[in-house]
Amino acid sequence: MARPLRVNLPGSWNHVVSRGNGGETLYRDDTDRRRFLGLVSELPERFSLEVHAFVLMNNHYHLLVRCREANLSEAIRWLQVSYAGRFNWAHRRRGHVFQGRFKSVLLLEERAMDEVGRYVHLNPVRIAGLGLSKRDQERARVIGCQDPGRELVSRRVTLLREYPWSSWRIYTGLEPGAQWLCRDRLQGGCGGRTLKEQRRSLREYTEAPIRQGHLESPWDRLVGGLVLGEELAAKRILRGLRSNRTEQTPVRRLARSSRPAWKDLVSATEALLGRRWSEMTTRHGDWGRNGLMAVATRHLGWRLVEVVREIPGLGYGAAAQGIRWFWMQLPQDLRKAAFRQALLSKVSKGTMGTGQVSADLFQSAQN
Repeated sequence: MARPLRVNLPGSWNHVVSRGNGGETLYRDDTDRRRFLGLVSELPERFSLEVHAFVLMNNHYHLLVRCREANLSEAIRWLQVSYAGRFNWAHRRRGHVFQGRFKSVLLLEERAMDEVGRYVHLNPVRIAGLGLSKRDQERARVIGCQDPGRELVSRRVTLLREYPWSSWRIYTGLEPGAQWLCRDRLQGGCGGRTLKEQRRSLREYTEAPIRQGHLESPWDRLVGGLVLGEELAAKRILRGLRSNRTEQTPVRRLARSSRPAWKDLVSATEALLGRRWSEMTTRHGDWGRNGLMAVATRHLGWRLVEVVREIPGLGYGAAAQGIRWFWMQLPQDLRKAAFRQALLSKVSKGTMGTGQVSADLFQSAQN
């Protein structure tokens, strides 16, 4: 039996879901859940994958991601293989952890991103005890929605807001934001000028279905089981995949060829920080190396394995740790935040070979 087609396109939005083998639980305790999210947090640096929403259920997970490169399969395969090894080791077991290959849906429409984000976040309340299971929804389509009543609505909203293993609490401000979670698109997708207004609009949009008792499924518009969007556009993509399964390799190469050269990034970093790259890579406590690696892997199309090859003597684990430290310290360190902004400004303006323009911005942050 042929393996199902997989859509791997640069710049694409995707919904990803995967289940435990044979319906078994994926997370036996909170340590497992933290272990899994720790791996998810590495996806932006390792694969330039933006994570916009997540939820961990007992026997499956959902992710809403945007791929800067055509490497969705590679990224999720690494995530699942890494977690399976840790899960089996922790629980003294062998065998498969996940049920076959993960499933993914390519999102073409702008509104699909908001709909799928809501679908992901509402998973914790899609249960029979709250009248929102699949069977409940099928019945509602036939006989219509009944007024759920104030008490039931309150239970639904409370569970949604208190569920700890979802990005929803971060979006609503109930939990501090994780640096690896990209929130701008979904946060502002429902309107509002200030962060407070955006959170209120997003909360109203997401919670409206559970107040009414009817959860609309975004998958009704699914084309070919793989693409969510306008039918003609979806069919063109599917025809292209079936006619040439290898056509994505040149696309990936083209995307990488347009990124800044490593030597130019190093020169720009030297100009901004006022010291040589050799000092940054050898002097203890110098954050310049970590800053360049962090910006290059998250924003500029470089993968961590490629960055490590450019820095002799640096191991993969040490590089990943250095990048994590940079992003953790960024919110409290104006110098690091200014460096990130200044380096991206140099790249966008094509002034990486000079010491002008964005250097002024960085220098002002140090004073």
